[in-house]
Amino acid sequence: MPGMTDRLMLSCHLRGFHSLRIPEFWEKLVRLFPYSRLTKRPVYLRILAIEASEPPLFERAWEPPFDASEAVKLSREFQHDDGAYQIECEWDLMQQTGQAWKLEPAPVSLWCFGPEFGNDLGDHLRVELGLEQRFLPVPGNDASARAAQANLRSLMHLVSEIEKNLPVEKRHIWSESGENFAERLRQAVEAGSGGLQ
Repeated sequence: MPGMTDRLMLSCHLRGFHSLRIPEFWEKLVRLFPYSRLTKRPVYLRILAIEASEPPLFERAWEPPFDASEAVKLSREFQHDDGAYQIECEWDLMQQTGQAWKLEPAPVSLWCFGPEFGNDLGDHLRVELGLEQRFLPVPGNDASARAAQANLRSLMHLVSEIEKNLPVEKRHIWSESGENFAERLRQAVEAGSGGLQ
């Protein structure tokens, strides 16, 4: 099935985005994100320069629970127009383990891009939300439909919090394959996923 391993992304363009406001916008995203309460894995802060393929200028790990204040403070020390901040962490989503569906940590990355960092999309903030399939119901599988619905609620709550706390001018949820996620979701629901509303 095409797209099964695609990652889902949320890109945001912000009004009034310029170098001096990067720390403010980054701090808001870092503080509002719903980090996993179940994870045992560390959270990583990385500071990059020029483009994502370059090795990080700085990296720091925190064992849970994650201290957002310290990450924000460290980020401010590396503020450059050609830089980017990344936090690699997890959030809790419904996932299938064997035959059961339960809340489990799922990988996610938060990004903030400086205006001169190599970024083809030109977005200012990006959230790499993890595998697209976690948000799409499997047609004919009611448990999958309920899990996808719960995960979509988590996604829409995150979008709502970002829009409430940041001056979002434009946002876009997209799949790395370029396929239209909203259309794929509509097709999955129409294919008889049951319970997804």
